[in-house]
Amino acid sequence: MTNQNKLLFIIFALFMNSSHVIASDNACSAEEPTSCLNGVGPAVTNPDSLRMAAKQISKQSNTQSENNNSTAAFFGESAMSGLAAGDGYSDWGVWSSISHNKFGADIPINSAVQPLAKYDAYQSTIFVGADKLISDKWVLGLTVGYENTDIDTKYNGGDNKTDGFTIAPYMAYLINDIFSVDMVAGYTSLSTDTDRIDNVTGSTVSGDFDADRWFVATNLNATVYHGQWVFGGRLGLLYTEEDQDAYTERGGATARTLGKRHIDLTQGSIGANLAYTHATVEPFASITYYNDLGRDNGTSTGGLPAGIGATQPTDDDEFQTGLGVRYFGDTIDGTFEWNSVISRDNFDGNSVLLTLRMSL
Repeated sequence: MTNQNKLLFIIFALFMNSSHVIASDNACSAEEPTSCLNGVGPAVTNPDSLRMAAKQISKQSNTQSENNNSTAAFFGESAMSGLAAGDGYSDWGVWSSISHNKFGADIPINSAVQPLAKYDAYQSTIFVGADKLISDKWVLGLTVGYENTDIDTKYNGGDNKTDGFTIAPYMAYLINDIFSVDMVAGYTSLSTDTDRIDNVTGSTVSGDFDADRWFVATNLNATVYHGQWVFGGRLGLLYTEEDQDAYTERGGATARTLGKRHIDLTQGSIGANLAYTHATVEPFASITYYNDLGRDNGTSTGGLPAGIGATQPTDDDEFQTGLGVRYFGDTIDGTFEWNSVISRDNFDGNSVLLTLRMSL
């Protein structure tokens, strides 16, 4: 096994076998309905789902460019170094990426039934895109994608399943040999099916609703080369909002009617990455700090379990570490990376991302 294959295997094993103690099993079941919290699943989980999905869309939509001197600029955490590619890219490029997120939370509540509202989540996305280099300074492109989220809400014995389709134009501008700026904006149409256990009768309470999500993200990037070493930095800002339709649950004595729910997030970030170029591969490491500058969790609409006034009300920042490797071929380049949330209270998250790009 080559060294680069060993690195890919280690990163994948770390993700698949990472200790995920959050959202352990509890006594909530149809046979023990009094152990279930009377809370609507999306009311608790959607703010975290929004945050995780917006990060992945922003990351996968970031692009790269190159000026006439073959000096590359990084466009986000998953970008590739054009310097290592040799002759650089043609005017047109197509790419595809797939990611998988694993996250969950233990939310402390004031309840004699359960001290924590727990959930486990899996979120997968796939994107395809195409872009064009214009005048060695501008990159203009468009991406479309699909996301699927499956959340096991252990505190109420339920499940939330969401599918969404995204369309997003993006651009990048190479300011000089060091600095660049990129931006992506887009729209996602979402559909959610949700169910839970009625804590009075043990029957299943279900519901479904549609939602519209809008987002915009921009980054100021810096890249410096020193021999085979590549030093990168990024300052970013993200805004996303989601408007969910009103709906009425079906079945069970505790079925509720939920009004329209609005959730939004404004998030700033600052990060650094370090890479080493060796032949056609470039292993790298990164660390990024995220801060929720403003957010509306949609709690005014209701649906939370008794004792929860807000979801993670003081948990507004995190560090995210990353490891990965970039590959540079004659016409096809690729990136594989693993990222992990290491410091957010009551929340745990890991993600893997694979991106392939072809120059035309």
